[in-house]
Amino acid sequence: MISTKYPAQFRKCLEIISPIIQEANIRFKDDGIYIKTIDKTQILLLDFFISKKAFDSGYSVEPTLVGLNIQELKNMISRGFDEDKLSLNLTEQGLDILLTGKLERKFNLPFIDLSEQAITLPEQKYEVDFNITAGILKEILKDVNLVATTLIFKIQDNKLIIEANGNKGSIKTTLSEIKVKSSKNFSVKFSLAFLNNITKAMDNDKELLIKLREDAPIYLEYNLSKECTIKFYLSSMLI
Repeated sequence: MISTKYPAQFRKCLEIISPIIQEANIRFKDDGIYIKTIDKTQILLLDFFISKKAFDSGYSVEPTLVGLNIQELKNMISRGFDEDKLSLNLTEQGLDILLTGKLERKFNLPFIDLSEQAITLPEQKYEVDFNITAGILKEILKDVNLVATTLIFKIQDNKLIIEANGNKGSIKTTLSEIKVKSSKNFSVKFSLAFLNNITKAMDNDKELLIKLREDAPIYLEYNLSKECTIKFYLSSMLI
């Protein structure tokens, strides 16, 4: 049984993950909940962890791996009121989701049979890393959306530039307040749609850690709290 009087954090995690990963194997362990999976396009890798410290002392599970529909899990948990207590219980019939407050509601989400992926996290030595608030990055992505479907992160003379070019025009944004140090200039290209999906549910005032290297996946790390970390590796595109 897993329980918390403050389900908002767990719900927020699912809001961030579900636009990208619809189904996944979830590993329940003694120290918390893990998801490591690759999306259906094989372009994005998700590495998620929420510590048992994010829950009440009622965190008690047998270590196990179960396949779940992440979108449906999010939808069911989202039915709770902010003051509700959330309890999760793994049963033979699936995952019981109990919301207790003004109403007592019990959902059951059946397990799904998903092949277990052998996932190795990329071991990259990145050239640059920087922090940016999710709100600022989302504004840049909105600019890009006016003209193109892809964008380029450019490191030029230790400056961070984000560019996009399309049939409707072009946009160039220089992030002068973000300091980067690089031994070389380089450019790397990514899908706008994936970056939109990754960031759209993130709180605008929270920071993202981004790491870049030429011809390598972009690394994005979002810490919802000390107990919850979401990491994304998004494959680069040919320029």
